Amino acid sequence: MTDAPRTDPHPSACGSSTRRQFLSALGASVAVGAVGGYGLSVWGRADSVATPETTTTMGKAISSMPAGTAGPSLGRTLVVVEMGGGNDGLNMVVPHATDAYYDLRGNLGIRSPLDLDGEVGLHPNLNFLADEYTAGRLAIVEGVGYPDPNLSHFASMATWWSGVPASTGQTGWLGRYLDGIVGAGDPLAGVSIGPGPTPALAGEKAFVVTVQDMTGLAPTLPPWIDTPDELFSMWKGFAPAEFDGAVLLDQVRAAIGGTVDASNQLSSVLSQSTASGPNPQAKVGRRRGDLTSFLEVAAALIVGPNPPKVVYVHGWGDFDVHEGHAARHGDMMAVLNEATESFFATVRAGGRGSDTMILTTSEFGRRPLFNGSGTDHGTAAAHLLIGEPVTGGRYGQAPSLTNLDARGNLAHTVDYRSLYASVLSGYLLADAQSLLGGNHELLPLFA
Repeated sequence: MTDAPRTDPHPSACGSSTRRQFLSALGASVAVGAVGGYGLSVWGRADSVATPETTTTMGKAISSMPAGTAGPSLGRTLVVVEMGGGNDGLNMVVPHATDAYYDLRGNLGIRSPLDLDGEVGLHPNLNFLADEYTAGRLAIVEGVGYPDPNLSHFASMATWWSGVPASTGQTGWLGRYLDGIVGAGDPLAGVSIGPGPTPALAGEKAFVVTVQDMTGLAPTLPPWIDTPDELFSMWKGFAPAEFDGAVLLDQVRAAIGGTVDASNQLSSVLSQSTASGPNPQAKVGRRRGDLTSFLEVAAALIVGPNPPKVVYVHGWGDFDVHEGHAARHGDMMAVLNEATESFFATVRAGGRGSDTMILTTSEFGRRPLFNGSGTDHGTAAAHLLIGEPVTGGRYGQAPSLTNLDARGNLAHTVDYRSLYASVLSGYLLADAQSLLGGNHELLPLFA
């Protein structure tokens, strides 16, 4: 992996100039402010003036829907936690009753998982999530993947961000949802927490508010990004560098107004000490780049006066465990457990537990066969849905560990678009068919 060029990581008198240079390199013009030690930016589509480039699937165009037409605007929040690098679903949801698992994994196999039903168990560091499963608030969807999988990190993530395999467009599955629910009318509807905006929230109209640690003037490369060019490619669809005043005056005014609204609203939420809120032990932003601090910010927003409809958390952890797998993955499972426990303590104490859920995503799983130190890029993996709205249990079908594909990987049993469609339709009551460009199996994940 090549490291990106870094600027001085400490704020200084030249900090705003450095940030302008960085944004200029992205071809971006965004509002940036400091809020409680975090950088706040508001982004829009770079090609908002031109005819929008639509996402396509099987030759059919998927364009964003007019605001108010995708479904009802509910007082619910979807939080997506992205496990970049390829999370090992087999060591997170352990098929401990299957001898083939231990044959493939050797001493990497989890010998004492937290048993759920005699067939599978959770990693020993996921005790909170095991309790959530017992309480009926954790759903496990097994065997999630997509057809003709690409084992490149960036290409695979692009597929997950867009909601369309081999996407040819620039919109994300949640960006299209926000377009069809609020359009440009709610500047805080979509929030991205991590190193810049996520393409999953890229729409044709909706704003994306990003929250990022201010100690890094240029975002740290997510560990799974191989080159700086890939990072810039992620953001090329956001925010133009220039506006033509004669043509875009009204749009500029609207963008500025939305920026001011979002900045003021987010400032109000994040500047309030959580010591006076439902979780007195929390301190927003106490650990840079840690999932617990990211989810503390998310919880503060959700219990605030204007809860976002979508919060997308990314840039945490390095799940690309080719080596040092056991210790690294175990540590990240412990962080996932701590972060979700703290998050739900705040959200539930704030009266928002019934309107909040977490969905995990990752571009692919790991290869079943232990390579001697870790595992290589895989395909299908288990994903989690956590929260009171969820109907707990196991869904999908566990992939066969004895009938692997030509590369020694798992054959997926659930199309990832079925996972998305189930969340859009069952939790957000949105038009999943229009947003994803086709009919996909709906899993009974919600009552």
